[in-house]
Amino acid sequence: FRRVLFRSAETIPITPAHRPTIPVRVPEGIFFARNHTWMNLFPSGKVRLGIDDFVGRLLDRPALAFLKRDGEDVVRGEPILRLKQNGHTLTISSPISGTILARNEELDSHPEKMKELLFSDGWVYTIQPTRTTELRNSIFGAESREWIIKEFSRLRDVLAGHQLPDAAVPVLLQDGGLPVSGFMREAPNDLWVAIEKEFLRSEEHTSELQSRPHISY
Repeated sequence: FRRVLFRSAETIPITPAHRPTIPVRVPEGIFFARNHTWMNLFPSGKVRLGIDDFVGRLLDRPALAFLKRDGEDVVRGEPILRLKQNGHTLTISSPISGTILARNEELDSHPEKMKELLFSDGWVYTIQPTRTTELRNSIFGAESREWIIKEFSRLRDVLAGHQLPDAAVPVLLQDGGLPVSGFMREAPNDLWVAIEKEFLRSEEHTSELQSRPHISY
């Protein structure tokens, strides 16, 4: 019998006097998309985009593959980044439509910046949005913190539904709290697939997949 222990966010009342402490950064002024990307809106209208602490906690120095080049257009829900580790991948989609202005190629040699310098040098793309009104679909302010707590609770449930190899179990046990950073390096492929499906696909990507005709081989 294997246990994956988490601090249950659902059992802790969220009140002005007491909010649960979580080891992730959710700063004010940053927009969060439900596929775990963050966006910082500049006065010029451009957006700097990266992946949040939730994704950063899953992996440990992953290799990056940029799927878009400077000057290319991107559609909301379109894959823009792949994170690779131990022969597995997680694909990140764009939360907004627009034109790629720049990509942070320093992350190729220093992927740790995505975790250590998350909201400064850890950005992935700079995008000129087609419509900044798309940011209205994002999570902002106090809602961001409550959302991320619920996401870690959902992650607990997903992990509980998967058989993990013996080597992975010690990695997941941490004083009854959240999973140890980088634990996915020991995870089987079916868990990688489940994590991407449950947490990293935008609503547009999911709808597109569901609308495709089924092809039998």
